[in-house]
Amino acid sequence: MASMAFDTLQYARRLRAAGFPEPQADVQAELMAEAFGFYAENLLTRDHFTEVLNARFGEFGALMDARFAAQDARMDKRFAEQDAKFEKRFAEQDARMDKRFSEQDAKFLGCFVDQNAGFEKRFGKLERTLFLHTWMLGILVLVMVIPQLQVWLG
Repeated sequence: MASMAFDTLQYARRLRAAGFPEPQADVQAELMAEAFGFYAENLLTRDHFTEVLNARFGEFGALMDARFAAQDARMDKRFAEQDAKFEKRFAEQDARMDKRFSEQDAKFLGCFVDQNAGFEKRFGKLERTLFLHTWMLGILVLVMVIPQLQVWLG
């Protein structure tokens, strides 16, 4: 710490020259020396000021870091809660959609079964009709071919 130079002897001489009695000038010079010494020792220096500021800024930085960490933790927790809510809603939506698709599949299968039964019934009728037409055509051919064969052979 830098000390201040205070010449008590010169101060006392000046007081005596100004008209102060010698004992009073000496006492006042000693008191001034003590006062300057006290203030010089308690004088705030740039280094001390820098140390105090660095310490305070360090405390402030640590406090801000702690607050930001707490805020980050709260934000992470809230985002996790929101993610869980969204996942739950998506799962519920998927379940509803799967159920509806299953219902639609069952409905379509029922329609296809009914349609297939109708087709089978119609194809059965057509097969009987074709069978009948085949026999009728065969009879017609026989009716027309037999007389011609008799003419050729006979």
